[in-house]
Amino acid sequence: MAAASEWSGISPWQGQERSRRPPRDGYGVYVYPNSFFRYEGQWKGGKTHGHGKLLFKDGSYYEGEFVNGEITGEGCRLWAWSGQGVLEDKDGQVYQGSFHDNKRHGRGHMVFKNGDKYEGDWVR
Repeated sequence: MAAASEWSGISPWQGQERSRRPPRDGYGVYVYPNSFFRYEGQWKGGKTHGHGKLLFKDGSYYEGEFVNGEITGEGCRLWAWSGQGVLEDKDGQVYQGSFHDNKRHGRGHMVFKNGDKYEGDWVR
């Protein structure tokens, strides 16, 4: 208890608190207080602005454009294990639907190169 009465009012974590603030301008990396999100990219006025990558603790991420702290414009979203999305392969075939472990899985719609279409269930 004696140590508590000798407290000087200066936090031993003071230097770390400053490093936990988001960058003001330029390029920087910031881990949010809840530690689920991490942003790597451009900043303007203390907000995500320009090209960047928002990473999620589960391995998912969004990479693309940010304006005034908001996701906007062109970008790409990757889900780590499951989710909804659109995939266009190198041949121009387009799949829209559910994914699991980065494979078409669940309900989805596919437009093939020759124009044929399939809508229904997919298994990996």
